[in-house]
Order: sequence, then C-alpha cells, then structure tokens
Amino acid sequence: MFRVQNRTVGALLRHRNVWFTTRLCKDAIATTSKLAAAPYVQHRSVQRAQQQQQYSSSSKTKPSIDTTKAASKKPEKKYVLSEKYASFVRKLLAPLLPLYRSQNIGKSLYHICSTCPGYQEFWLDECRLPDTLQTWFSTSSLYVWMMMARIRADPNAKHYNQGLIDSFFGDAERKIRQSGIKSGRIVNDTLKDLMSSFKGTVMSLDQGFASSDAVLAAAIWRNLLPEDDMVLQIDSIARFVRSQLAALDKCSIDDLIARNFAFQPVHP
Repeated sequence: MFRVQNRTVGALLRHRNVWFTTRLCKDAIATTSKLAAAPYVQHRSVQRAQQQQQYSSSSKTKPSIDTTKAASKKPEKKYVLSEKYASFVRKLLAPLLPLYRSQNIGKSLYHICSTCPGYQEFWLDECRLPDTLQTWFSTSSLYVWMMMARIRADPNAKHYNQGLIDSFFGDAERKIRQSGIKSGRIVNDTLKDLMSSFKGTVMSLDQGFASSDAVLAAAIWRNLLPEDDMVLQIDSIARFVRSQLAALDKCSIDDLIARNFAFQPVHP
C-alpha cells in the first residue's frame, strides 16, 4: 500500500513539473516574439510619420515644373497609310461612297426643285389652281421629274434619285402634319396615295419626253391641268419643260450638287 501511494505521488510530481516547464517555455516564446516584433512595429510607425510629414510639406509647396523634360518631349507620331494601302482602301470603298452620300446629295437636288419660281403668279393665278396640298404636290412632281431625268445620265443615278425622292416625300409628310393631321394612319395612307400619283406622273412624263410634244402636252394635261380651257397654259408648260431639260443637260452633276442651278419661271 505504501509503495502504491509513493508511485502515485511521484507521478503527480512529474506531471506538475512538466506543466510548469511547458508554461515557462510558452512565456519565453511570447516574450521573445514581442521583443522581435518591437523594432518592426517601431519602424512602421516611424515610416508612417515620415510619409505624413512629407505629404503635408508637399501640399504647402507648389510642384516645380521640369522645363528641360517638357522641352525635350518628342511629338506624338501620326500614323498615316502609305499611298499603296490608301489607294487600295479608296478602291475598296469607292462603290459604297455614292450610297453614303445619297441622302445629302438628294437634299441638295431637292432644294433646287423646291424653289418652284413663279408658283403664285403662274400656277395659282394664271392656271387658276387651288392653293392646296395636291396642287403643291403636282407642280413639285414636275420639277422633281425633270431633275430625275437629268440624274439618270449619271452612273450613280440609282442612289441619287432615291435620295431625291426621300427628301421630296419627307417634305410632303411635313406639310401633311402642318395642315393639322395628327393621326399616323391617315398620314401613311395619304403618302401611299401620293406615291401612286407620283409614279403615274413620272411614267406619263417619261413617255411624253421620249415621244413628241403632243404626247408630253397630254401628260401635262392629265396630271397638272385637268381642265379643257387650259390649252395656252399647257403649251407654255411643254415649252418650259423642253427648255429646262436642255439647261439641265448643260449643267454638270457637281454643279447640281453644289446648287449652282436654278429653274426659270414659266412664262405664259
């Protein structure tokens, strides 16, 4: 019994010695790590203080400009295609250029047609036509057709004529809305009717221009002056159309695009 107690007491003493030894080792390691980290913490705090001091001093003083570097700075390089590649790109994009310019060219051509000189004196007073949207559209169709007949001689006539027609019907839509019509359905139906009328006018005037003055006068009578007592006015319009087509034929496409042409008024 005594021996067993002695063994138990010995085991407890050994366990207590191990516990104290472990505790002492942990305390020593913690103290060592604190001592090792102290210079690093102190170094970081000193570095931050120096940075703050630098920032405060630099904010008070204006930054100096280094003129030598600014003077010695090289200009930026501009990258320009060589003539060989530039000519290749021009040839590649040449077919698309008329399509790209068609809307602006169409606006310029329609500007010449929209002037309609002598509209009040001849078309309204002499021909006794009412001042309505239909009268404006019929007379403007004659000027647009003459311009289209001239543009057909150009290789890019398809794009230019389409731009001209787009500008013409855009103006017609604006006039329809200005007359007080707000419904989009009514506007679209009116534009469809005007388009059908315009196609018929163009076809009849083309036939008259290619045939004779009698056929041309008949086309003018059907589309512009549907009255029986307008023989002299129809003859004046036929002579006017022939003279203006001859003047347009002498004018180049570039002059027309630059708006260096003006229609003459119709003389009775």
